[in-house]
Amino acid sequence: MLVDLSRPVWKPSLSSCAILPLYVKSPSYSGVGDGTLTVGAYSYADFMTYFGAFSLKKWRRYTGIDDLTPTLIVETSAPVHITLTEMIYRRLEKRVICESDHAPSQTQDGWYRYTIAYPKELDAQLVAFTITTNAYPATVRNAAYYADLPSPQETRIEIITTTYRKERQVARNIELIRKELLDNGAWGDHFRLTVVDNGRTLSEAVCADNPAVTLIPNGNVGGAGGFAAGMLHAVESGWATHVLLMDDDVTVCPESFKRSLRLLEYAGPEYQEATIAGAMLSTANFEMQQEDIGVITPERNLRPFKPRLIMDREYDISFNEELIPASDADGLYSAWWYSCFPARRITDYGLPIPLFYRRDDVEYATRIQEKEPLKFITINGVCVWHDAFDLRWNAAVEVYLATRNMLIQGAFTPDPHHSMSAMIQLMRDNVINHGRRFDYASMELTCDAIEDYLRGPDYYRRPVGENLFRKARDKAEHLTPLEEIPDAPDAIDIFALELNANDENVEAIEKPDIPDSRDRARLMARVRRRLRRVLQRGEAVEAHPIQERPISDDKMVIIPNDGWCRPWRILHDAGKALAVDTTGRHGALRVRDEARNGQLRERFERLAQTLLDDTDVRQAYRKCRDEMTSFEFWHTYLEEAKR
Repeated sequence: MLVDLSRPVWKPSLSSCAILPLYVKSPSYSGVGDGTLTVGAYSYADFMTYFGAFSLKKWRRYTGIDDLTPTLIVETSAPVHITLTEMIYRRLEKRVICESDHAPSQTQDGWYRYTIAYPKELDAQLVAFTITTNAYPATVRNAAYYADLPSPQETRIEIITTTYRKERQVARNIELIRKELLDNGAWGDHFRLTVVDNGRTLSEAVCADNPAVTLIPNGNVGGAGGFAAGMLHAVESGWATHVLLMDDDVTVCPESFKRSLRLLEYAGPEYQEATIAGAMLSTANFEMQQEDIGVITPERNLRPFKPRLIMDREYDISFNEELIPASDADGLYSAWWYSCFPARRITDYGLPIPLFYRRDDVEYATRIQEKEPLKFITINGVCVWHDAFDLRWNAAVEVYLATRNMLIQGAFTPDPHHSMSAMIQLMRDNVINHGRRFDYASMELTCDAIEDYLRGPDYYRRPVGENLFRKARDKAEHLTPLEEIPDAPDAIDIFALELNANDENVEAIEKPDIPDSRDRARLMARVRRRLRRVLQRGEAVEAHPIQERPISDDKMVIIPNDGWCRPWRILHDAGKALAVDTTGRHGALRVRDEARNGQLRERFERLAQTLLDDTDVRQAYRKCRDEMTSFEFWHTYLEEAKR
């Protein structure tokens, strides 16, 4: 049976106009029009792209069919020349496979239909094709990569998205999914959509009497609670074989869902229980892939498994398909901006832990890996566009929730590299660096997060997440327009600021002059005293050189407000810092306060010692996990949150 496994995408939209090289490369195609692709006379269209190429090696791996070879079918309005191409692994080696000499057939409406089989002996990462026109332009339609395959495995996917007061973006995604999947006869039998509305602001009109769309009004229980409600509905309705968890604030491409379905329908024995980890591309740089699989490092950070890749580059789209984690790799997870897995896992392993927001996906993957290996499927063209995390700093999330939930997640479900000492060192480094940025509010939030973890699991049996998050948000630093801040400039060049304020962007930092041996001796004595304090208290060694410059209370420097920048060079002798957001229009004036810094450091060290000495709280979380991830617990929890 000839099955279309994937289709090159070129359908015009606002996003595809902005990022056309992800779809097709052509000097005569603008990305606008009526839905077809027209290539001008004496021109070409190259489909060796992120959405246009066929990931041959991946399809063979995931289906277990070693001799799987696609057949290209293309329909054009005028005769064209078609060249088959391939990309060979990490080497930037794009080669011509063959020039098409097949005479096209004609469809009933007079279009030219090319059916071209790729050679059986191919061993390439990617295969694609180029269309070349002659004296006449040609319009392309219905291009697809087909393969002769047996009957598919029964696959039905429940797409679950949870939202909180993002009506416009969610409504747009609902309409797109309805139009391209649910109302499409070829795909509608395989997809349903469940929208969990934590803000209870969506109108029931979004369902528009479509039985394939379910709207669940919900209390504000965060992403974890929203996904739990959707997962409960999917399992208890009994329709879905798989659930696909997806964020609300994403831009989607319908082809991603279709490729996901095909991969699951034809997955071989090794990947039948795999998780499809959709990639996150950046809305700030549409071509940049931020992550598909994540990993927990021994230092307790969350990092992408792959480097950032620019997906309009042929090298990067090939490299992306080569990078596959080892079968025995630890600490891997699929973030829930786009994650598709078998529904039976919910029955076998339960629902998320009630974290409100952040690290629920990490804990869930770690929980599964306690009992079985977790395989991942990643492939070009299965993705969403999402705001980059490093462009939207929110201390209530990135400081309070990230700290608290790291501790709670590690207590409920520790991964193989779990270490309380490593977590404390990570938190200590963060506290020290917040203090060096004069961000004392974030130092407080870190301590608050530890104290809230130490409340133990019984405190989280009720839906307290929204209230705790609101308190953290109120305590976090608040930005105001620059014109309301004394001595702030009228405008800030945010690009120059990001470049110049961060020590990591400065090739060489001036070292202080040490004119004589007495000054050198005084400096060495300070270094020895500092190292002694470091060893006694377990502090992180500060990376900048110790300088003798006195602090100037009136000196104000401008820095980014996020917690990732490292502006130590310019902050060293400053008394004030104007912390500015990524728009360059809002900021907060921070004033150096060494006494407050010291008090907060001491508070943190007391809490850190409590964490090291504790076994009772950690064991209590672990003992409660099965109960607090059960269907019964979540039914009660969600009902209470609605009151």
